[in-house]
Amino acid sequence: MRKSAVIMPLAFLLAGVLGFFVRRQELATVFDSVTGLAERYAPITVLLICLSAAVILSSLVIAIVVSSRHKADKDYSRAFAPGSFSYVGLSFILGLGWLAAVVLRFIRLRSSGIITIIDWIFILLAVLSAVSVIILAMGAYTRRRGAGMTVFSVIPSLFFCFWLIILYKDNATNPVLLDYCYECLAIAGAALSFYFGAGYAFRKSAPGWTLFSYLVTIFFCVIVLADGIGLPSQLIFGITAVVSWINAHAFIRNLKSKD
Repeated sequence: MRKSAVIMPLAFLLAGVLGFFVRRQELATVFDSVTGLAERYAPITVLLICLSAAVILSSLVIAIVVSSRHKADKDYSRAFAPGSFSYVGLSFILGLGWLAAVVLRFIRLRSSGIITIIDWIFILLAVLSAVSVIILAMGAYTRRRGAGMTVFSVIPSLFFCFWLIILYKDNATNPVLLDYCYECLAIAGAALSFYFGAGYAFRKSAPGWTLFSYLVTIFFCVIVLADGIGLPSQLIFGITAVVSWINAHAFIRNLKSKD
């Protein structure tokens, strides 16, 4: 699976880059400058929907085929064992970048003069998620187990679930679903990818769903970078895409044939 470990994540990353440019064109041409409403059945919108559907379907087919022929170790440190220390180094940099995004968000909230309890919970979960990225990478490299691994493994999925609730709350009265639907998909994909990844810290293996969630997360997290969601959110989505890419690479690389 060594070649597939490079080709599969890279293919979905490239699909995400294509989707990014399509989404940017959609945002520039589809929305009415006065009403803010989106043009119905615009060709560029249909194109992006078709691309997204094709990516979801292809990732599902790939996950089914791969899981029918291969199995993953139930232990997190073996299922995501890196090939070198560079995995840990990159994860450390990504974790620091995530923390920087949280700091930027906090500064912007402070400048607005209002920080609610929801904001504080978001910041806390975001900080712990950044730390989780580093701890999980170190645990996979050192083959370390324990309560710390299990606790930190579930935090990122909780963070993205909480973020999804906030996004829905903020757009509860927004009639234009096209405004935020791809952000929803990116957050949902990230929550699923961290959820299924966390399963291995609890010795629960679901290789098909794990692979599926990583691939779609890469795609949608790259697409949503085209949205006007602010630098802190863009940084988190970008880092999540890279984390999903390196986790998918390590996961596919460590799959074993059932034969």
